[in-house]
Amino acid sequence: MFSDPVVGEDFFGRQDIIELIVKRARALKSGYRQNVAIIGHQQLGKTSLLRQFLHSFKEPGILAIYVEIKIQALDYFVEQFIRSLLYQCLAGRGAVSPTESLSGLSKKAEPIIPKTVLRVTEIVALLKRRHSEEAYSKLFELTPIVKQETEKNCIVILDEFHRLGDLGVRNAFSDFGKRIMVQKDTMYLLASSSFSASRKILAEKLSLLFGNFERVYLEPFDFETSFQFIQRKLSPIGISENLKNFLVAFTDGHPFFLQTITGTLRERALAKSENELSRVTIAEVFLKVLYESQGILNQYFLKLISPWMQGGSRGLPVLALTLLAGGVNKLKDIAAALNRSQSETSRLLQELMERELIIKTGVFYRFHNKMFKFWLKEVYEHKELSLLEAVGKAEDFMGRIEAKVVEHEELLKLDIADRVLGLFSLFRNDLIEFGERKRKLPYFTEIVKSQPPGRLKDQSFRKIVAKGHGACWVCKIVEQKATEKEVLELVQGVSPGKKEAATKVLLAFRGVDDNAKLLAKEKKVFTLGLSKINALMDVYGAAPIIVAENDSPAAAKA
Repeated sequence: MFSDPVVGEDFFGRQDIIELIVKRARALKSGYRQNVAIIGHQQLGKTSLLRQFLHSFKEPGILAIYVEIKIQALDYFVEQFIRSLLYQCLAGRGAVSPTESLSGLSKKAEPIIPKTVLRVTEIVALLKRRHSEEAYSKLFELTPIVKQETEKNCIVILDEFHRLGDLGVRNAFSDFGKRIMVQKDTMYLLASSSFSASRKILAEKLSLLFGNFERVYLEPFDFETSFQFIQRKLSPIGISENLKNFLVAFTDGHPFFLQTITGTLRERALAKSENELSRVTIAEVFLKVLYESQGILNQYFLKLISPWMQGGSRGLPVLALTLLAGGVNKLKDIAAALNRSQSETSRLLQELMERELIIKTGVFYRFHNKMFKFWLKEVYEHKELSLLEAVGKAEDFMGRIEAKVVEHEELLKLDIADRVLGLFSLFRNDLIEFGERKRKLPYFTEIVKSQPPGRLKDQSFRKIVAKGHGACWVCKIVEQKATEKEVLELVQGVSPGKKEAATKVLLAFRGVDDNAKLLAKEKKVFTLGLSKINALMDVYGAAPIIVAENDSPAAAKA
């Protein structure tokens, strides 16, 4: 494990998700059961979120049973499940240790919940006789018995639930699903750091329960939360707005990366007696955590590629990753660079997607983890694939970091419309995909921006017209949350009778309100929020646009 879960005062952000879980948990007492599944990639703070809920949620009529499926062994899972359940039943009745053995907990619980303990004894006996399926099935029948004996509802929290399929039980998910369907007094809170596997399980193996699970997708921190996190973790060290913006863009708001970098920055700055963070200190810390052999982020990224670095393993996937990191992100181009057929390369890229190292957006392959991309290009490739001697490489790396900070500061000076113009100029009739919708990005040969008459000083509204090869986009840039007014202005501003069929595009950098969404759909307006815009920026190798809640949009180099 590269980072430990945090709770209490050390826990940061995610309050909206905590509040959602608490709301669902309290509704359980009123007879309304809504199961929840939390899905996100590794190191986004999923376990910290669950443990913070357990730390803060205190309801006398509810027992929260937490099991993290660490070891892929049925005996271990069953024991942890039962121990957690018995511990929760006993916790409010006197001193009991969370390290108490199963036999010890059973002995203490027998006078209080005899029927539950009797069923526990049956399950343990079934395991000893290697009746795995029956033991597994009866395990999920414990909570209704607890409800009968204690009149308390249970919340079963299964961390890394996708590993149920690795316990050696036939039909593990279908059996689990059948129990969920009939247990109206038990709420299930499932969590997984395997994004693709968990989504597939919910959609296929638990398909009958598809509508019974409220899915929450865990994302990196938004920009405002990231800024607050940096400020808090660096205190009492000061940091300029430019450097704060750079760190947010560089880490993409990833909690693990933010925590690692800010913690090390604070230590380094205090050791140097810096009152305010400097570029040099940032470069020194990046060298320590990303470049040096024992650096925590260097070790983390090496672990990601370790499946292909063992003796006898083929290393082609790693070469494909380095190509992607260098900007080669279409199948035909990757295949050509690897000197492999497109079918073989496609299988290789599919393997990388299944490992959740890359994702596909239309015809483009890209990283969901931008720091991994940076590490491959600026650390791994320079250290492992370069023919140059190692002498001076560390200094070169620090120089590249400082150069990126300077580049970031130059981007901050650009107007947001100029950033959008630069993005549009990169389109080459490429097919892009947002969710289930696909759209072709035209090859524009003429792109101009303008300010509507009478609004020359209003930086919240700008217009871009892009034309080329029979396509025409009429775009409106809105830096505040877009309303129906902005949608109507865009629609009314498109003149009929043009040679090109005009596509109306609303670029809403702080989102679109619900009424505006409905109107945009009715008027066939293509809306691009900040996440989609930055996905396109990433696809075309451009820097993301950073927007804080109370600040104007700013560009940053990742």
